[in-house]
Amino acid sequence: MPTSIWTGSLSFGLVVVPVRLYPAVRKKVVRFHELDRAGRRVRHVRVSEPDVDFQAPRWERPVQPAFETPSPPPRTERFIESEAVARQEVPFEEVRKGFEITPGQYVSLTREEVAELAPAKSRVIDVEQFVDIAAIDPIYFESRYHVAPDRISAAPFRLLARAMADAERMAIGWITLRQRRYLSAIRPYGEAMLLTTMVHADEVLPADLWMPDAGAPPSEKEMKMARLLIDTLSGPFDPEYYKDEHRERVLRAIEAKTPLELESIETPAPTRVMDLMAALEASVKAAKAAKTKEQQKQTPKSGRRRSRTA
Repeated sequence: MPTSIWTGSLSFGLVVVPVRLYPAVRKKVVRFHELDRAGRRVRHVRVSEPDVDFQAPRWERPVQPAFETPSPPPRTERFIESEAVARQEVPFEEVRKGFEITPGQYVSLTREEVAELAPAKSRVIDVEQFVDIAAIDPIYFESRYHVAPDRISAAPFRLLARAMADAERMAIGWITLRQRRYLSAIRPYGEAMLLTTMVHADEVLPADLWMPDAGAPPSEKEMKMARLLIDTLSGPFDPEYYKDEHRERVLRAIEAKTPLELESIETPAPTRVMDLMAALEASVKAAKAAKTKEQQKQTPKSGRRRSRTA
């Protein structure tokens, strides 16, 4: 059972139907990580740009004196480097949002200011109208999500889905996902529904393209032949027939590779450990010998004791 990414309700008029959203598409793009030559993972950090203009290193040849026979060019060239400018890492909490109004000039907003501009949190899909399913051009469609009823709303959900299917209508409304309000279209899809987020009208680029002159319009015979070819190649759409051959080639190439072995870090030689153990043992022996010698100094000899008692 997939995990829902959003729970709320589908609302139109005075009708409220509790629903859940599930991912409808999962991209299978082969993603690579960046590694160095040794196979270690490469990480990216946030750094601030230097305040001075950075000039790329340049090659400079010695200038030949005027009015003299030019000598052969030197075999070596002098490499002049620009002054190195330290780029310091910027902590995440110090990063702000900036909008470029002119090249190099920004308007800055704090994270708190950006958060205040976010839409209010909502758990409702507000339906504003119903339109014909064929009324919306697919160019407006973006991301897709399965819509399923909650446990307590199976009956009203099924009623709404069947009514929309019979009328060949889809709902147009608003949904808030990940701190952004999306225009969306909801239509029947099997036993459930499908919610598709949409782009706005000002985001669609017009097809104002230059078309070369095609000359005279096609003849009736040409139209019939083109239509015959289209009919010959027509058939039911089977998505399983169309494979991502590029992804399959990449995966086969990955399977044929041998996993990288990271270069082991040099560890102290075993001889050093043995030298340390030998030094410890020698120290223990020396300490015992010194302790024994000290005890012998403090203990009187037996011969002297006898002479004193006599």
